[in-house]
Amino acid sequence: MASKRQKKSSSATTTNLNTSTITTRLTKSQQKEGNNQKIKHNQVQVIEKPKLNTDKKPLKATTVSSEVKKDSKPKKINKCAICSKVFKGLNDLRKHLRIHSDERPYQCPEADCGKRFRQAGCLKNHRASQHGTDIIFYCDLCGKQFPVKERLRLHLRVHTGYKPYKCNICQKTFARGGQLSQHMVTHTGVKKYKCDYCDSKFSCLANLKIHLKSHLEERDFICHICSKAFYRRDALKKHISCYHENIKAFHCNICNKMFKGHLPQHQRTHQSIKTHGCLTCGALFSQRSQLIVHQRIHSGERPYRCQICHQAFAHSSVLKLHIRKHTGEKPFKCPLEECSKAQVAFSQLPHLKKHMLSIHGQNKPYMCKCKAFFKTKQDLQQHSQNCKNSTNAIEEDDNTRFNDTVMPITKMRLMITILIKKISSETKLKELGFEKRLIDNILVDSLRCAGRRVTTDDAFTEAERLKLNIEEFLDWTVPSESMKTFKDGRKSVEEILEQLVDGL
Repeated sequence: MASKRQKKSSSATTTNLNTSTITTRLTKSQQKEGNNQKIKHNQVQVIEKPKLNTDKKPLKATTVSSEVKKDSKPKKINKCAICSKVFKGLNDLRKHLRIHSDERPYQCPEADCGKRFRQAGCLKNHRASQHGTDIIFYCDLCGKQFPVKERLRLHLRVHTGYKPYKCNICQKTFARGGQLSQHMVTHTGVKKYKCDYCDSKFSCLANLKIHLKSHLEERDFICHICSKAFYRRDALKKHISCYHENIKAFHCNICNKMFKGHLPQHQRTHQSIKTHGCLTCGALFSQRSQLIVHQRIHSGERPYRCQICHQAFAHSSVLKLHIRKHTGEKPFKCPLEECSKAQVAFSQLPHLKKHMLSIHGQNKPYMCKCKAFFKTKQDLQQHSQNCKNSTNAIEEDDNTRFNDTVMPITKMRLMITILIKKISSETKLKELGFEKRLIDNILVDSLRCAGRRVTTDDAFTEAERLKLNIEEFLDWTVPSESMKTFKDGRKSVEEILEQLVDGL
C-alpha cells in the first residue's frame, strides 16, 4: 500500500512539475508576445501621421526605436569629386577617375607598339583587333569577321535593328552606349573642341579629327576599284555603292527621281531656301559650310597652305587648283581624237567646257567611245553600265586605276614635286621646265639625264608608270645606307616618299 501511495505522490509531483514548466513556458511566450506587441506599437507610433498642432508650436521630431537604429546603416555613396557622377561600386569609381587623371596602367606587351589603356578589357580588344588572334568570330548573316566576340554582338544589332539605348529628351534610340553619349551633347549645345585652323567647333572629339583631315588633306579611306580617296569611311561606302555598284537608294519626293547620292543638294533646287545669313554683309546661304567660307572674306582667314611655296588660301578647292600649277597636272582632257593626239588638256573643268563649245561646238564635255556626249560625269558612268563600247572607259580616262599602290596619283605628284624642288637648283628647275610641264615628264627627263632606267611603256597605266619612275628616282637620289634601312623595314615607295617629304 505504501508503495502505491509513493507512486501516486511521485506521479502528482511530476504532473505538478510538468504543469509548472508548461506555465513557465506560457508565461515566457506571453512575455515575448507582449514585448513584440510593444515593439510593434512603438513602430506604429513612428509610422503614424503627426496630429495637427492647433497651438502652432514647433513639432517635435519622432525618434526611431533602438532596434531600428541598430539595423539601419548609412549607405556609402561612391561619387566622383570632379564631375559629381555617382557609381554603384568603389571599383567603378576608381576606373572612372582614370578618365580625369588620364592614367593608363595597362600597356600592350607586343613589340613596337607600347600603347597604353585605362582598362584591361580595352587592352584585350586592342591586342585581338590590331595584333591578331587565333579565334575569329563570324557573322552568320553577312559573313563578316570579328576578332572580338563583343564586336560581333554589337554588329548583330545592324541586322536585328535592336537599339537598347534611348534618349530621354527626343526619344531617339541607338545601338551603342557611346552613340547615345555623343548624341546627348547635341542637346546641351556645348562645343568644347575647337579647330586650330578655323573657327569651327565640335561637341565630339571624333568629329574634330575628321574635320582636321580636310585641312591636312588626309584621305585615309581609298577605293580598291578606282583608288579615289575619302576623309570618312561612310563616304567611301557611299562611293562604292553609288558609282561602282550603280545603286540608286535616294528618292526625291518632289520630282520622284531616284539618285545615287547628294539628295539634299538636289532638293535645294526645288526649294532654294537660304537660312544662314552673314552678320557682316547680310548675304544668305543654304549651307552653314558656305557661310563659314564666305566669312573668311571679311576676316581675312586663310587656313589652307601650299606645301611647295607656302602660299595660303581661304578654301581647299582653291588650294587644289593652285597645286596643279606646280605639278603641271591637267586632269580634264579633250575626248575628241584630233585633240587627244595633241594631248590637249586643262587644269579646270570650265576651261574644257569652253574649249568644247568654241572649238568643237559641243556643250557636253564628256564623251563615250560610242561617240555619245554627256553633260556630267555621272551621266557618262550611268551610260557606261549598258554600253558595250565603253568598257573601262572611265577608268582609262581618269588615269587613277592602279593595283600596286594605295596613294592617289594626285598626291603622288604633289610629293615628288616637293622633293624635286627641295633637292634641285633654280637653274636646273628652269632647264627642266618646272611649273610649266607635267611633273611626270620632268621626272622622266631627270632620269634620262642621269642615265637611269625610265618606264614609258603604254602597257602600264599612267599611275603605274609614275610609281616605277619614282622608285628609280629614289634609288638614285637617296643614300644607299638610308635606302637599305627603308627596304629592311619593308617600306613601300609611297611610305618612303612621304617620310622623305615630312623630314624636309
